[in-house]
Parts: sequence; structure tokens; C-alpha cells
Amino acid sequence: MWRNVGQFQQVPAFVIAVCDHCGQFSVWLGQEMVYPNTSIAPYPNPDLPAEVKADFEEARAILAKFPRGAAALLRLSVQKFCKHLGEKGDNINQDIGELVKKGLPVGVQQALDAVRVIGNNAVHPGQIDITDDPDTAARLFELVNIVCDYMVTQPKRVKEIYDKIPPTLKEAINKRDA
Repeated sequence: MWRNVGQFQQVPAFVIAVCDHCGQFSVWLGQEMVYPNTSIAPYPNPDLPAEVKADFEEARAILAKFPRGAAALLRLSVQKFCKHLGEKGDNINQDIGELVKKGLPVGVQQALDAVRVIGNNAVHPGQIDITDDPDTAARLFELVNIVCDYMVTQPKRVKEIYDKIPPTLKEAINKRDA
């Protein structure tokens, strides 16, 4: 209930607090912090493509209130990530299958399929009810980051180091492997 106090409105249970640790402020309405928007989900891997990262961040923003929506957005993230990896992007199940044919390790395939299946079940009635298990939705973020680490970050790190090898020594390596 709002109450006039001079030129201001007083809102019961509305509190602005300052963190003793970081000095930043937060806004509370009752027992719920409404600013900044907090999430228990991990931050996205910095190497996620921009179009994937946008959906990942949106899923982070809604996880606490809408775990089903977060799971669905992460499934969309995986579909876009498969397209970024060179697949068609029309059918996520087929895209994962194509990546497996190209040598995708079982653990990475399982991570992709877990996000795909749980994300599908979040919006289609199925055996997995994500509303009763928001922790599962939170774990899907980790899986997307694991896939990115394997498919993008690790190869990028290897290339950075390998590129430091002098060209004559790379030629010798290429001859050895020919």
C-alpha cells in the first residue's frame, strides 16, 4: 500500500540496500531482490558465438522464475550452435547425429542431447517436468559451456600455441604425417 510522504511515495517492503562487500546497491521488494537480476547459472563461455550467447544470457536472466523457459532457450542455443559448427540448423537431432559422424566424442554428444531432450520436454509434455526440478535447468548451462569448451575454446588454444611453431618445423610435421 502506497502512502504519500510530502512529494514522495512510501512503499512498504521496498528497500534499497548497499552491499558491504562490493559497495553496489540492490533493490528489494519484500523478500525478493528485484535488482540486480541475479542468476545461479554460470556465465557463458566467452567463446560462444554472439547469436548463441544472446539466448544463453536470456535464459540466465529468467532461470530463477521460469526454469522451463530457460531450458527451452538453451535448447535453441544448442540448435544455433550446431548451425555455427557447420550443420544445417533445421533439425537439431540430425545436426547432432552429423557431428557424431564427424567424430564428436560421446560425452559432448550426451551433453548436446541432454540439453535437446530436456529443452524439448520443457515445452512439450513429457516425462521430464522441469518445473519440479529447477536445478536440472541450471545444470544445462554447464553443458552448453562444456560443448563450447570442447568445440571452440580448446581448438582455439591449441591453434594459438601451434601457430608459434616455425614454418620449417611445421613442414617437417606435415611430411611426417603425409
